[in-house]
Amino acid sequence: MHGVLLCIFILPLTVFAATVLNSFDAPDTGISGLAWGNGYLWAVDGTTQYVYQLDPADGDVVSSFYITDQTPSYNPVTTGLAWGASVLYAPMTYASSYGTVYKYNESGVLQGTFDSYC
Repeated sequence: MHGVLLCIFILPLTVFAATVLNSFDAPDTGISGLAWGNGYLWAVDGTTQYVYQLDPADGDVVSSFYITDQTPSYNPVTTGLAWGASVLYAPMTYASSYGTVYKYNESGVLQGTFDSYC
């Protein structure tokens, strides 16, 4: 029982004792998603629909590309970003329950899409 109480007491202290390792300005004004992959920080802007590859040491933009919307009749919003197996996944929401996930390689070449329903 004492071990459980000790863990409950120490855990919040270690969580709140985190140290900021680095900080820098965002590459754009409407960043709506971040991902970590292949040694880089990736950011997507929900307004401009640009994806930025950032150097984590200083925040410099290494490269960037535009997410080409396949359905311009809607007004999509990029709502996040994920990285896995050298592929970036950028979901774009068109309505409250429908969207498309765009798959890009790290060079910004479209690898495909799939629908997303929530």
